[in-house]
Amino acid sequence: MKRLFQTSTESVWRHRDLRIAAPARALSILGDEIALVALMLHVHDLGAGARGVMLLLISAAVPTVLLAPLAGSLADRVDSRLLLVTASLLQVVVCVALAFTAPLWGVYLLVMALQAGQAVVNPTWQALVPRIVGEAELGQAMGATQALSTLAAVAGAPLGGLLSGLGGQRLPLLVDAGTFLALVAAALLVRTRRAGRHDAALRTADRPRALDGLRVIRADRLLWPIFVALFAYIVVGEATNVVEVFLIRDHLHGTSVQYGLVGAVTTAGIVVGSLLAGRIRRTPRRVVVVVVGAAVQSLALLLAGLVPSVLALAVVYSTLGVANGALNTSTGTLVFTRVPDAVRGRVGAALNGGSRACSIVALALGGLAGSELGAAPSFVLFGSLALVVVGWLALRVLPLRDVAPPEPAESTAPAERAPVGAANGS
Repeated sequence: MKRLFQTSTESVWRHRDLRIAAPARALSILGDEIALVALMLHVHDLGAGARGVMLLLISAAVPTVLLAPLAGSLADRVDSRLLLVTASLLQVVVCVALAFTAPLWGVYLLVMALQAGQAVVNPTWQALVPRIVGEAELGQAMGATQALSTLAAVAGAPLGGLLSGLGGQRLPLLVDAGTFLALVAAALLVRTRRAGRHDAALRTADRPRALDGLRVIRADRLLWPIFVALFAYIVVGEATNVVEVFLIRDHLHGTSVQYGLVGAVTTAGIVVGSLLAGRIRRTPRRVVVVVVGAAVQSLALLLAGLVPSVLALAVVYSTLGVANGALNTSTGTLVFTRVPDAVRGRVGAALNGGSRACSIVALALGGLAGSELGAAPSFVLFGSLALVVVGWLALRVLPLRDVAPPEPAESTAPAERAPVGAANGS
């Protein structure tokens, strides 16, 4: 019997450019989490209350949504090195300005400027990774980078609180500026480049249009239902984030230490799930993992509203974490191995923008459900709705798990035939 998780005799870390890019990206995520905690504390100290925090979170999410078409077009047309260096340097300037800005309106505007840079940088890196490692090892690379990013994000929260205590708003934001400088250095050191005048393959493609990313996904019979289900799933799944603290502290009477323990086991699960899913080599198996991962995570959300203790919740959440890591890694690998190279930036931007838009809706929905139903019933409700979404997804995609991706349009065919990983210095 063939194994679902296959091993490779060679490590994905043998690629020089991945060894540079992945830690730099994780360091930047660490800096962003540090900055977010510092800014939330700053907004609290100014007396803005829950409304001020909500506006801060919205300011951080809106640019990714609104700029998705432009960001994807830039990622597919402009030299990746030039784009990454320019955007990261601008983010350094914005972080320094944030460190010395006190008024709330200034904070909100600068946060939007910072995230506008992220809206461009993220799809550029996403489209560059397949060039670095090649499509055969993309799953392993995505699993490894997601594991690193998850660990960085979790470490950012306590570090943000510690640095804020030591230096107020200024110190953590200057640290974040330093992480963007590290990204500048990484972009200059990475030899693999994509788009721009030197990239003959992408230069032959047509000029990007605003909704190209969605058009490409819509044309793929397998990816389109995954996209639709993913966005619906984010709305109902992330809504539980709003009431999670109330479930643990108020409903289950957990301590702050126990709250941290639940977060720690979830993180460990995500890392394990990401690394395991990264070892899957075939599309049909990835499709199965997407459906099973979503089903397990949905069931875990439902059970979270029924458990009698924090210890039982920790067991449920550790399973949820494994499922979440496997789901995200498999979904990302499916998307970027099935779309033509010429449009990967636009597809990545569409995925990022749609996900952030759904997250905004989830915040509002979770707040409403928490105030009207309470924490535990909200988990049962959202877990049940998530299972409905997964049931629809299973019916749509499992019969199509062997379907080939659509033929690329004539304008993108040269990019599709371009050698992957060329000039990557591996």
